[in-house]
Formats: sequence, C-alpha cells, structure tokens
Amino acid sequence: MFPFPILKYAQSAGVKGEIIMSDKVKVISQYDGRCGIDNADLRISRRWPARGSYVMFDKDVLEELMYDQAFRNMVEEGYLYIEDMSVKKELGIEKEDATTPAIIYLSDKELERFWKIIPLTQFKIEVKKLTKVQLDSLADYAIKHGDNGSIEKANFLTEISGRNILKGIEFQKQIAREG
Repeated sequence: MFPFPILKYAQSAGVKGEIIMSDKVKVISQYDGRCGIDNADLRISRRWPARGSYVMFDKDVLEELMYDQAFRNMVEEGYLYIEDMSVKKELGIEKEDATTPAIIYLSDKELERFWKIIPLTQFKIEVKKLTKVQLDSLADYAIKHGDNGSIEKANFLTEISGRNILKGIEFQKQIAREG
C-alpha cells in the first residue's frame, strides 16, 4: 500500500531525489458486489468490480464529487472508503477533531477478527459502530465461516442486522452436504 498523499520523485525538475506531494486519493470499495459512479457534469465514470478494489482520484475531483448526493451517500454509508483521514476531514466526512475514523475499513482479516477472535462484550460494542453495509459484510462473513464463531455473536448480529445468521449458516451447511 502507498502512503497518501502518494510520494513521487521528481525526475524532470533537475534535482534528483526531490519529493513532490501528489493530490491522489485512494477510494476503496467495501461493497461485496460491483458498484460505480457516473457523473455527466464532471465527465466521470468509475467502476469498482469487487470488494477491496480501489480507484485513485485527484483530490479536487473528489471534492467536486462530494456535491453529487449519490456519491456522498456511498461514502457516508460505507460502500466506498477513503483511507486518508486528513482528506476525510477536508471533505466534511469526519469531524475536525476526530482522531479515529467514524467508518472503518473492514478487510477480510478485520472481518475474521470480528467473527472469530474478539470477545463477545467487545464484539457488541464494536458492531454497534458499523454502518449497514459493513453489517451486511459481517453477516455474509459470519454465514460463510459460521463454524468458528459463537452462537451468542450470531444471535446479537441477527438482532442488529436483521438477518438470521444461524439459519444462513445452516443453509450453507445444507448446500455443502448436497453439492
């Protein structure tokens, strides 16, 4: 992963090794399916083919895109994730005095940590902070890897997400037996 803003070495400036700050921002998809944006005014069409894929945007283009309500909702609801905390503050996604992000990036390792490792009391606290999209991702992970989680976590996740995790786990087992 690259630190953001991306650091580039200037080659044409005549000074070797000089570092120039780039205004590129990485926007990552947290949605399990395909998602995309189309903005005719800015002449932008971008696609994220799968969860974890990313698109690089110029910072000024991203600022303009935040006026597009559909894009803004995708960012605020957690479909799309911006890594750079300072950029999120500039765009108004995070509060100026925030030290930790309100929306966290849930990688597969993070989903595994939620489902298999952290204790129930911490699980209950952390899950309440997740957006609906993130809850759906966690529920999908729990259904796919249900054997390693606890029944208490499954019941709590069912309450919070509205999806019956235990039934989903049983259904996955039934498909595995038949298939």
